[in-house]
Amino acid sequence: MTHIATTAELRKSGISAREILRHCTPAGSWQQLLPGVVLTKPSPPTRLDRLRAVLSFAGPSSVITGADALVRQGAVLSLPRHIHVLAGSNARRAHPWILLERTSRPPDVVERHGLRLAAPARAALDLARRELNPRAVVEILDAVVGARLCSPAELLEELRVSSRRGTALVRQALGHLYPT
Repeated sequence: MTHIATTAELRKSGISAREILRHCTPAGSWQQLLPGVVLTKPSPPTRLDRLRAVLSFAGPSSVITGADALVRQGAVLSLPRHIHVLAGSNARRAHPWILLERTSRPPDVVERHGLRLAAPARAALDLARRELNPRAVVEILDAVVGARLCSPAELLEELRVSSRRGTALVRQALGHLYPT
């Protein structure tokens, strides 16, 4: 059961705006995680709660990518403070713990735990191309291939069709790890 709801969904279910506000006060049993997104339980939000909140906040076409998408699909990686989400090019919302990336090339989506996740090759490249440390890039690619989430060939194909922005280290690492 998800404990994440938008204020619009709560209002549609018959809860007044005043009641929502009352529940979200410090003495209330709910928490506002993001503007317009409420956690309807008193306990601290889990990472899964935050992921669901980000998707509600970023819109129906948004997709979790990067480390969170890979970990949810079986890779062993450290999770950053922020949550990386892909959204359509018209997305305009931002928040300090969300890395919102606008894209005109939506990824293939994998559904897990009610979450929309980017397919492994795309999620790996989205994470790796933001890295400045060559060793970290190698660790990301190794983690994904080692977990059998995708093959080196799938990473190379994703690299071929993706934007070249930020891919120099990724290209170098792939060429070194998996020479063709």
